[in-house]
Amino acid sequence: MTRKKLSGYEAAKEFYNFFFRQGETLSLIDYLDNSFCDEIGLVDLNKNEYKMIYHVEDKYFGPQSDGTFEFLFEFAANNVVHPDDQATYRDLMDPKTMIQKLEESSTKHFRFAHFRYKLIDGTWRWVEQAIITGEENGIPKGVVRFYAFDIQNVKSRELGEHTEEGYVLDASHDSLTGLLNQTVFFDAGFRLIQEDRKTSWAFLSMDIQHFKLFDEWFGRSTGNTILSKIGMILNDHVQTNGGVAGYFGQDDFAVILPYDKRKISELYNSIHKIIASFGLSAGFLPVFGICPIGNIRELHDAFDKASLAAYRAKNDFKNHIHYYDPQMQLESERDYRILLDFMAAMKNDEITFFLQPQCRISNGKIVGAEALARWVKPDGTIVPPGMFIPVLERYGFVSELDAVVWEKVVQWLKKRKDERKTITPVSVNVSRLDVFQFDLVERFIDLTSKYKVDRKYLKIEITESAYAETSSPIIEVVDRLREAGFMVLMDDFGSGYSSLNMLSTSRVDIIKLDGLFLNMDTGNRDRSIHILESIVNMTKIIGLPSIVEGVETIEQVKFLEDLGVRYVQGYYFYRPMPIREFERLIANKAKLDDSGISVKTNEQFQIREFLNQNIYSDTMLNNIIGAVAFYSWDEERIDIVRFNEQFYKTVGESKFQDRLENIQLFVPEHERPKFYELFKEAIRNRLNGASGILHFMKTDGHLVSYLMHFYSLGKKEGTERFYGSANNITELADLQEKMSLLKRYTSDTILFMRRSPEKEYKWTYEVATHGLRDVLGLSEKEIDKELNNGTIFKRIDPETVEKIRRRAMEGFEKKQNFSGSFVLKNKKNEPVHLFLKADAAFEQAHNVEYIVTVRLMD
Repeated sequence: MTRKKLSGYEAAKEFYNFFFRQGETLSLIDYLDNSFCDEIGLVDLNKNEYKMIYHVEDKYFGPQSDGTFEFLFEFAANNVVHPDDQATYRDLMDPKTMIQKLEESSTKHFRFAHFRYKLIDGTWRWVEQAIITGEENGIPKGVVRFYAFDIQNVKSRELGEHTEEGYVLDASHDSLTGLLNQTVFFDAGFRLIQEDRKTSWAFLSMDIQHFKLFDEWFGRSTGNTILSKIGMILNDHVQTNGGVAGYFGQDDFAVILPYDKRKISELYNSIHKIIASFGLSAGFLPVFGICPIGNIRELHDAFDKASLAAYRAKNDFKNHIHYYDPQMQLESERDYRILLDFMAAMKNDEITFFLQPQCRISNGKIVGAEALARWVKPDGTIVPPGMFIPVLERYGFVSELDAVVWEKVVQWLKKRKDERKTITPVSVNVSRLDVFQFDLVERFIDLTSKYKVDRKYLKIEITESAYAETSSPIIEVVDRLREAGFMVLMDDFGSGYSSLNMLSTSRVDIIKLDGLFLNMDTGNRDRSIHILESIVNMTKIIGLPSIVEGVETIEQVKFLEDLGVRYVQGYYFYRPMPIREFERLIANKAKLDDSGISVKTNEQFQIREFLNQNIYSDTMLNNIIGAVAFYSWDEERIDIVRFNEQFYKTVGESKFQDRLENIQLFVPEHERPKFYELFKEAIRNRLNGASGILHFMKTDGHLVSYLMHFYSLGKKEGTERFYGSANNITELADLQEKMSLLKRYTSDTILFMRRSPEKEYKWTYEVATHGLRDVLGLSEKEIDKELNNGTIFKRIDPETVEKIRRRAMEGFEKKQNFSGSFVLKNKKNEPVHLFLKADAAFEQAHNVEYIVTVRLMD
């Protein structure tokens, strides 16, 4: 059955009727404005002027600024429209005949035509251009609105549909990727499925998250290099496994391939490694959408469904491979309803903000507040943020929401100023997409200037995920914001992307720690406490104030106060509240602390004060200065000459005396040059010394991480002498390494695997994600216990256990990956078929030998 091809107007009308059924009047302007078009423009024939209301950046060749319409018309006709289509374009857009033909058109005041536009890269793309006028559409006489829709896919499908005589073939391949173009791809797919009906085929739709932002960050040349390499991988895959691969432009790829989840996962990891090899962040991960193909007639439907699955995968932080489920269609329909309601809410001024106070932990007084977007309907009903914000993020409308909240916050600050009432600093949220959607610095400068609001009252919260590994564009924006007088906060620190050097490279004013670590009811309580303690201590070391979010209980408050945390935000003190409620709260000045958020500073002291034995005991002095030691360095040999009790406790080795000489031998060989370089830098910089992170091997074979700071004391007896402090940051360093490793895998169950040096075949495991607990009928605690005491292997046939053990030891000795399938009995003694893959991590982490992924076999 041939699909009916719809114009942009017809598509809008069908979309409207789909959701609202019959009996409603369709406003052309409303639904064309909210359609997925590439350009919206306004032509005033009375003044010979045109204005671009909206256009997709960096796509079409030609002027995008406002000007005279005669110039635009002639320029487009001669330079932008394909020579074969110029007559069609002139017939539609000629200013001398436009109004007359709109009056005479079959749909009065509405016309459209198809022609090819030139892209910036010089290639051509089919568009549908629609024009509309008429006072019944709210458009003044002599004024015309025009819309441009990208219909390349529709045209390609028209050219690629098979006929009784055979197939329409265009044998060309894309020059960049080497893959089939869209027309040839579908033609080849039809033939493949017809000729091989025994294979279970699937349609794979693939693109890369935020690829447009990627091009802006790294340049089109780097983007083209990645697209080319992906093309090579896809071509190799179909050559080896069967199928066809195509490239549809931008970052859109399509593959028809055998329906094998394991091989699809391997293909994903291969493409992921290509992107990771450029040192890129998790913000640019590939996404896969897969849909089985029942028969040749379902090919286009499978394409649509796979594309929908890929769209869902873009917004799933954990799993970037999605298989089509009919539920997705229902969810998409629900999403579109929410989007339509949201567009109406924007017009009806239903979007506002609530305020959640930020408090000094010692007395609960308010030092500031965070503005949180809220959707309040006319009847007072509040649409839960969790219902609409994820939808806006999925469909790219979250920046519109943010912009509305920013302006409303600044308007509120102006209102407080005009009324001569107390003003509390308010922070607003900014996402990575906002940074590229707007000139963020100019936006906030314009807002504060327009409403004459002091910039110290508007704080900018940029989520930690925006910094990722390739953070230079964000850092530049942060620097400009701070230079303009705004305070910048790093939001949700520790939630997913954090790294140690982020604290030194990002020049923010405040760090907001994610409340994730405050969940003390889980089995990871001790670990969460240690991690939070390490992060808080590090913020103190580098002199950054911090706010801990998600504080809900008195136990959490006491714990954070003991850590030295000074500022918190959470339900224990205040929930997010409407503006009027917040105004009533801050009207009581006894609840306010106008000193703001800062690192506590005291009167400076002279170090010689510590030497007055009448003031301080040795124990007190050692507790004050922490773990320190004196070192001697003679060429490559490094010895510890003296140390204090705190240093002894920090090292924590039973045979401590054996580890005072040639201590460079306890540092991994590849890190020793860094160790020596720290000493050289300390000699060069006598005033500030040198600091860095070093790893030392413990007697049990594990590595510990220390933040070391050395100061040169000059030469003595022919050797260089140094004073050095040591802070154990193993928990934080391990967290960074594990998070970096986890980003490379999509499995439901991931284990970190180590071999104990005490026994030849003794392994220890740390479960990072518990994807199989329901399948096995075991709790997380039971799985951890059985793994590490060996009883889990009693659930496997002994012969299989021995086979896995031999393969593992062979892989370990050669530092190679290994894999295999096996059957494991669950708690009910039922067999469960699993596939295990172990990837060597010797070069990627200090305390992890393998990352083991376990999947349920199909």
